[in-house]
Amino acid sequence: MGKVRNALSTLGITLQTPEHWNKWWILMWFVTGPGLIVLAFFIPFWAWVPAALVGFLLPEIISLVKEKDSLPPLTHTIRHYLKDFLAFPIIYFAVGAVGAHWLDFRRWWAVGGLFALLGWLTDHFSVTYAHPDPFPFTGGPRVEPQRRPL
Repeated sequence: MGKVRNALSTLGITLQTPEHWNKWWILMWFVTGPGLIVLAFFIPFWAWVPAALVGFLLPEIISLVKEKDSLPPLTHTIRHYLKDFLAFPIIYFAVGAVGAHWLDFRRWWAVGGLFALLGWLTDHFSVTYAHPDPFPFTGGPRVEPQRRPL
């Protein structure tokens, strides 16, 4: 099992659940998150909205109202189990593919792929821009960025 965990960790996936998290709540997110995405391909948009209200919005509100408890919101759950470079493209792909399907695009998967690329680029540039430029253009010698106290 250690080799599997190491391999998954290399891919940006963790299997360990924090001790204080409710395992049933996490299982609910693992079922309803992907389930709502898949369901979007089989029912019309207006039939999907109530399912999303019950399967996503209601649990999300419960998670946000009850801070620092065992019921994390979906965003925190995704962040814990998937690294950003993996989560962003998956989320963007789902949004693009489902949106393209609802708009009757024949190649919904291609739109999803373009959105996934956009997700990866968004994450890549967000992470890169979150830190000082290691090679600022000054026209002169390189100057090390100074750390400012908080």
